[in-house]
Amino acid sequence: MKPKTPQTQSASGAADDVLRKVWRIKDELSASYGHDLNRLFAEAREHQRKSGRPSVNLQPHRPAVKR
Repeated sequence: MKPKTPQTQSASGAADDVLRKVWRIKDELSASYGHDLNRLFAEAREHQRKSGRPSVNLQPHRPAVKR
């Protein structure tokens, strides 16, 4: 079997390259926050707050209670 080159690489090989790149970036980002998910998300929320752009709220919608 001949080695794959950029010209002969299959679509799944290209997908593998993309996944490797995504995993590398994920690992670098995680390491930059000491692998502390709470720190990473706190920073993301702060960045989002400072941006002034609207964000998506994924909390379940609770209908108003009629009194």
